[in-house]
Parts: sequence; structure tokens; C-alpha cells
Amino acid sequence: MKYDMLLARSDSGGWLLLDPAGGKPREVCTVKEACRSLSLSRRQVYRLLSTGVLASHGKAFGEWLLDSAGVERLSRAPSAAQPIPARLAPLFPEYEVSKLNAGRDRTVVISRVLDRGRLEDIRWLLRRLSKGDVSKFIEQDGSRLLSRRSLRLWSLVFEVVPKALPKWRRADPWREAGL
Repeated sequence: MKYDMLLARSDSGGWLLLDPAGGKPREVCTVKEACRSLSLSRRQVYRLLSTGVLASHGKAFGEWLLDSAGVERLSRAPSAAQPIPARLAPLFPEYEVSKLNAGRDRTVVISRVLDRGRLEDIRWLLRRLSKGDVSKFIEQDGSRLLSRRSLRLWSLVFEVVPKALPKWRRADPWREAGL
């Protein structure tokens, strides 16, 4: 996809996106600048971009240009603290549980609780997040992040058809070897 755009530096050092048709210039920032401003990883910023939370104005030099006003608004918005209970710490050995947020890090939280959690952990998850959020996770990311057994169970429980498994997950080297 090609865009007709002009980029210029503002007096404050930010980027201005000038419309060739003579429209009002818009202040934009790169994904790297948004990561720094929001204290998020690139993956999290791309996720916000794909869900529509952040607006994009196209690509320049291989970098997405994001609306600076939207990034600023999001950085000032208080993130709802949704702490993870300390009893779930064994499910997240590589994370500091005190820094995880059930809302912000919902993909990791849902995948770990559904895959390895106990009944009380699953009850906690369903009190914290809606069934729609869990169903959407199973449909979109379940085949990638859940074991086959967990994926089959939870897709039946939530009556969701997950996306097709990737080719590498469908392969069964034990069966092919005759073991």
C-alpha cells in the first residue's frame, strides 16, 4: 500500500505529517517513541494498533506512524490495576507476579490459567474477565498458546471454533516414526 505524505520536524522535535492536499498537519510518532512513552514493548504497541486502540497514519521508512495525540491520551489514562493473586505465581515463573496486570497482560494470563490452572484459578479468571474475552482468546490465540488437550477442552466448554493449528503443531513426529 502506498501513501502520499510529507514528513517534517516540528519546532518541539516531533514529526508532523503534512497532507499533500493542503489539509491540517498532524503530529505523529514512531512505534519506538510510543513504546518509550507508554512503557510498553513493541509487541504490545502493535497489539494496540491492530485492535484499533491506537490510530495509524501509514508507514514511512519501514516504521508505522502513530497519532501522537492518541499515544499521549493513552499514556495519561490510568491503567486499571487488576493484580494477579500471589497463589498464581507458580503459573508465571518467568514474571514478577506483582507487576502483571490481568487486563493489560490478558493473553498471558488467560493462556497460563486455562492451560495449567486449577479449578479455583479458572473461577478467578472468569470473575476477572468476561466469557467473551476468554472465547475471543480461544478463537484467535488458543491454537498457538494452549496445548492440544487444553485447546480441545476449552473450545468445547466455550463453544468456540479455534483458528486452524499451524502446520508445525499438526505434525506428529512420534506417529510418523512409528513409535
